[in-house]
Amino acid sequence: MTILGLSVEWSVMIGISSVVIASCALIFSIKQFSLARKHNRLSFRPHLSTWTHRDVDKGFYHIELVNNGLGPAVIESFLVKIDGKGISGEGTEPIEKGLKILFPNLAYKSNQSFVAEGYSMAAKERCTIVAIQFTGPQLPSGEFIEHAFNRGSLEISYKSFYEEPFHLSTDDEKANKPLQSKR
Repeated sequence: MTILGLSVEWSVMIGISSVVIASCALIFSIKQFSLARKHNRLSFRPHLSTWTHRDVDKGFYHIELVNNGLGPAVIESFLVKIDGKGISGEGTEPIEKGLKILFPNLAYKSNQSFVAEGYSMAAKERCTIVAIQFTGPQLPSGEFIEHAFNRGSLEISYKSFYEEPFHLSTDDEKANKPLQSKR
């Protein structure tokens, strides 16, 4: 067979065709892998937020941490702040100290929990951070409690399984700001 004035054997033509087809298949496969990875990063993105329940008439307040995202959130840090200052301690101790700062002269019963570094919070999982029941003859007003809770904030750094970093600040939630990735 002659191509452009050169004599080429059929076996060489078949070999060249095979290389061209294999190269095209490889390029297509790499592109598909890239698109699938991008899709997976978006499909398994976590999104932490808080949810507050209250019954002012009964003096009951409840704050939950919720993963509204589609993927697990791997917790990197958990910090409680009052008036912009971090509260130190182990486990639920920072929350207990924060409640004592916010409500020094009020009688209450409370339950607290936290999420430790390395904890993987599943998609749609909920965790009660604090549940507080005020007791006594005179319950605090809803405005007083709202003002006190606004003095406190929660800062949680977390990441997706794809190592994409995120940060939850309840101060940002109060301002109704959109989720921001650290990227």
